[in-house]
Amino acid sequence: MNRLLFSHKSDIDGMGEVILSIIAFKDIDYILCNNVSDLEEKFNEEYNSGNLYEYDQIYITDLSLRKNVAQKVFSDEKIKDKLYIFDHHETALADGLNNYPNCVVKIENEKGTMCATQIYYEYLIEKGYISRCKILDEFVEMVRREDVWEWKKYNDKKSHDLAILFNVIGYAKFIQTMVDKLVNNPNSNFFFTKDEASIIEDKKKITSVKVKNYLSFIKYINVDNIKVGVCFIVYEYRNEVGDFLKENKEKYDIDVVAMIALDNNQISLRGVRGNGNARKVAEKFGGGGHDNAAAIPITSDMKEKIVNQLFNLTKQEVPYR
Repeated sequence: MNRLLFSHKSDIDGMGEVILSIIAFKDIDYILCNNVSDLEEKFNEEYNSGNLYEYDQIYITDLSLRKNVAQKVFSDEKIKDKLYIFDHHETALADGLNNYPNCVVKIENEKGTMCATQIYYEYLIEKGYISRCKILDEFVEMVRREDVWEWKKYNDKKSHDLAILFNVIGYAKFIQTMVDKLVNNPNSNFFFTKDEASIIEDKKKITSVKVKNYLSFIKYINVDNIKVGVCFIVYEYRNEVGDFLKENKEKYDIDVVAMIALDNNQISLRGVRGNGNARKVAEKFGGGGHDNAAAIPITSDMKEKIVNQLFNLTKQEVPYR
């Protein structure tokens, strides 16, 4: 059976579905996407070329097609029954993706906020494509805690360390490393090797310096009476910047931080005061996501315009004291 997976390239939740797919199916083609806009561009390219018709099952995970594209694809009799979407974002729910066959959009269950890897894992188990085991259960929960910002709630540094490792070694090596670890140790607790632990600790030292440097240039703007701090970052540091601001929110008079990562063509937004405004800001500028963690894609046409507008605005410094 020929299978194709589209997943999110930028974090361990998107990687989780690739890893589980390789374990479940052994042989699967996959295409990694930076954001929803990138997904739709790559999906349309495969669709318009006729390549999608060659697959028996097509999966989209941790991202979803927007309403107009979904309507077109799910009206195609040759595609609609073999397209599966697994997502956990409010935007996908608002777009009505759950109304289509084989689409599962869940925000939470009895255990709390869900991630896409968790939703996909449940599907693979239900269909008998993968067998539940100790290390897989732990890995999926680690991905969930990191992706929905609950690792601090549980003081679960190991889950956050997993994301740090991914950021250092890159997606290709991360996928292969995790597949080998999970397949070869089914009854073990999840663990890091000595070399992996060393990589993680070295990265933490570098990150501490980077975060403070990025925030030394933070600016203040007002978006519909929401106080937004704006700074430029390298994409991989978005969660660490967000966490630092939450821990030091008394020093920064902002509700949301908007982190412009031109290396990934994305503005990542994080709620600093936990009031759900990150998604409101994102949706105003064509993005979406969760209440306190959202994103705005930066297209090539937008990039120069956004940079110029942000630097030409009169903004107030929000210094770290």
